[in-house]
Amino acid sequence: MKIVHAADLHLDSPLTGLERYDGAPVHRIRGATRAAFVNLVNMALEEQASLVLLAGDVYDGDWKDYSTALFFRRELGRLARAGVRVVWLRGNHDAASQLQKHLDLPAAVRELSVKRPESVAFDDLGVVVHGQGFETRAVTANLVGAYPEPVPGLLNIGLLHTSVTGREGHEPYAPCTLADLVSKGYDYWALGHVHQREVLSEDPWVVFPGNLQGRHARETGPKGATLLEVGDGRIVTVEHRPLDVVRFDSCDIDATSASSVDEVLGRVRDALSRAVVEAEGRLLCARVVIGAPAPPTPGCGATRRVCRRRCRRSAASSGATTCGSRRSASPPGIRSSSGTWPPATTPWARCSAAYDASARPPTLERSSGVSSRP
Repeated sequence: MKIVHAADLHLDSPLTGLERYDGAPVHRIRGATRAAFVNLVNMALEEQASLVLLAGDVYDGDWKDYSTALFFRRELGRLARAGVRVVWLRGNHDAASQLQKHLDLPAAVRELSVKRPESVAFDDLGVVVHGQGFETRAVTANLVGAYPEPVPGLLNIGLLHTSVTGREGHEPYAPCTLADLVSKGYDYWALGHVHQREVLSEDPWVVFPGNLQGRHARETGPKGATLLEVGDGRIVTVEHRPLDVVRFDSCDIDATSASSVDEVLGRVRDALSRAVVEAEGRLLCARVVIGAPAPPTPGCGATRRVCRRRCRRSAASSGATTCGSRRSASPPGIRSSSGTWPPATTPWARCSAAYDASARPPTLERSSGVSSRP
């Protein structure tokens, strides 16, 4: 038997920081969260999963109209027709107090209560799911203590939207400790809220799958869901499956030992080539950060401007979908209006680009900081 654990879908959430660039693939960016969820449903069907768990923040907030919920119901219908059961709960973004509209979901989909923890048993699967959703956006109480005791003879899974002991960039909602989770005696904790994948424990399994689709330049790397394989009433394997359609990446270039702009741009080319390969055909949104801690020397400001200008020019000629760059702030007490190579600040310059990496690694001109569209 297989179980899919996902969280933080944030359906129809905007991918920030890209649409402001002329020529950005807006239609692909806007549809990324939906496309990632379609990938999740496809994966569940291909793997013949029996159960899908969604640990909060399915929605990004109240719907502007019913199209978001209609899309969600349609995809859940595909699972229901294949006999796949779904259990989900609300997080801080889609708390009961946040959503003013309602749409019935297929009978095979079960939403857990926001009033108190409850258990949903699937005797034919040998699984019971315990959990409680968010009634309000800011849940500051530890919910774990009230979760039911494990059911003997069944695989016990806890579903929870939580920050645990706190994670950078995430509000401290439904706080608890790893010891709280372990002490419940469950076989697996399916967590949500934290957008970076993290395995807190393997005995028992305590997993943040991360969000399904990165939403901005700080949410880098593969995003997706966790696939569990269960045999003889125990968890055999736990595997991350990338499902994102737009991949964010940061290419940090150390220019400390570089002797020229061309050498730095060569390092940029190599870093982008690696990022394209790792993106495995997805639309790649790459941020290039060039930095060096060297003291300023004459001509640095001019060199900095030339480097950024050459990156932009090469990006346009190489077919990048969108490109932007900016000068980074200098540290206190350092003036960057004068000086030559190497650059004076860390980071020294930033350049962002989005491009299609679906066919082959990028080809760059000698001065390019951005890869080409195949």
